[in-house]
Amino acid sequence: MVRIAIDINDVLRDNVSQFKKYYNKMINPDFEINTAEITSFDLYDDFPFDDRIAYNKFKYEDCPFELFGRAEPVDKMLPYRFNNWTQNTLRDFEEDKMPEVFLFSPFEIGITIQSTCSFLSKIGCRIREIRFPIDSFSTWDNCDIMVTANPNLIDAKPEGKTVIKIEMPYNKDIECEYSYTDMMSLIQDENDTIINLINKYNEQ
Repeated sequence: MVRIAIDINDVLRDNVSQFKKYYNKMINPDFEINTAEITSFDLYDDFPFDDRIAYNKFKYEDCPFELFGRAEPVDKMLPYRFNNWTQNTLRDFEEDKMPEVFLFSPFEIGITIQSTCSFLSKIGCRIREIRFPIDSFSTWDNCDIMVTANPNLIDAKPEGKTVIKIEMPYNKDIECEYSYTDMMSLIQDENDTIINLINKYNEQ
């Protein structure tokens, strides 16, 4: 059975915009940066903090619910489209060939986990399996296809597996066979790329 792992951050949840919003609100209202200027996956590199300790405190202690729970989906229509896609399109297979889908979100600890669950509840997510891996790379051990914007996970793709890149400024220099501007573009792909990939894995 084909297993598909879908990253929550910057695929379903608008992680970068929410971070900027609360950085301006809580730390420095005068700091200006747009999404296109955020060229590092590690936001510590683009947002001024006194040190890594201050960054972690802001993210995991001071504003975990605001950053992880109150963030918006990357597109206002995505919750509806995503649920329709996972509950209908990805189930249009024979029972033994139907893919299993799970969501994952690395680098989460403490309150951020329940905050992410709150975000998923807010968008009406119906995926049964959600993972919060301590080691993000271990996600590759449990899937055949991964949908992510994370440049480290894209680079770490094992042989024989498939990564679908969701484009962000911080991963623009990474070449990838399958690349989409956002999750909506993948869902609405007229070429049915992911369906063809599922069929290919089922034939192996």
